[in-house]
Amino acid sequence: MKEKISDLLYSREFRNSLWGAMARGLIRKTAKRMNYSVDFQVDMLAVERPHYAYCMLNAARLAALLGHDRISAIEFGVAGGNGLAYMCDFAKDVKRVTGVTIDCYGFDTGSGMPDPEGAYDLPYWFAAKQYAMDVPKLKARVPEAHLVIGDIKETIGSFLETYKPAPIGVMFNDTDYHSSTRESFRIFEHVADMPQHFLPRMFMYFDDVLGSELEMYGAHNGQLRAISELNASQEDVRIHLNQNLIHQDYLPYRYQIYYGHLFAHPDYNTYIAEERQVAIERLLKLKS
Repeated sequence: MKEKISDLLYSREFRNSLWGAMARGLIRKTAKRMNYSVDFQVDMLAVERPHYAYCMLNAARLAALLGHDRISAIEFGVAGGNGLAYMCDFAKDVKRVTGVTIDCYGFDTGSGMPDPEGAYDLPYWFAAKQYAMDVPKLKARVPEAHLVIGDIKETIGSFLETYKPAPIGVMFNDTDYHSSTRESFRIFEHVADMPQHFLPRMFMYFDDVLGSELEMYGAHNGQLRAISELNASQEDVRIHLNQNLIHQDYLPYRYQIYYGHLFAHPDYNTYIAEERQVAIERLLKLKS
C-alpha cells in the first residue's frame, strides 16, 4: 500500500494535477509534525527553498559517489542573507542523510549593487546600491558561513587560493547583472590548474532568468547572455538547462536549475552509475 501511494505521488500526471498541488499543500502543513524524509520534503516542495535544497542534496550525493565527504556551495549575491542562512541550515540535513559536509560561501559587495556596466545589465530594472547588506548583522546570524565581501571583479580571482574551498558542487547566482554573472564565471578559469576545488559536474541555479513583462529577461541580456557567452568562448566548460525537471510542470524552479559540466576535470569520466541506474530508471519512469 505504501509503495502504491508513493508511486501515485511521484507519477507525472498526479504531480502536475490539482490533486497533486493539494497533496503537497497538506504535506507542507504537516512537515514539522511528521517524520517525512528529507528527499520527500524536497520533492513535495515542503521546505522553505526547495530549489536550493534540490541542488545541495544532489550535489552531495554526487560528491559521495566520487569519494568526497566535503563540498562547497556558493551564493553569488547574498543581499539580506536569507538564502545563505537557509544554505547553512539545510547543510545540516544534507550531512545527516548523505554524510557529506557542505561549506557555505557568500559573495557580495556588502554595499549593494555596483553601477550597471551597460544595457546588458538591465539598467531600466536594476540600479546601484540596491540590496545592500548589513554585514555585521549577517555575520552574527550565520557565523558558520564564509562571506567574501567586495566587488566580484576583485574577489573572484583570488578566491580559490585564499579560501582553499572543498570541491565546489553548487552555485546559486543571484547577481542580477550580466556583468556580475560574467565575472562569477571567471572561477572556471582555474579548473585546469586547481581541479581539487571543483566537482566535475555541478548544480547551478540562476535567479534572474525568469521575470515579469517589465523585466524582459532574455537570451540577449542579463544572466542568460552571460551563460551564452561563456559557452561560446571555450570548450572545456558548458552550462546548460537541466533536462530532467522541465517536464515537471508543478516545479516553480524547473527553468532555473542548470548543470555545469567541467569536461577537462580529471574526474569527469569517473564511472558512478553501477546498480544505481536501475533505481534511477524506475524513478524516472514514475515521473515520466
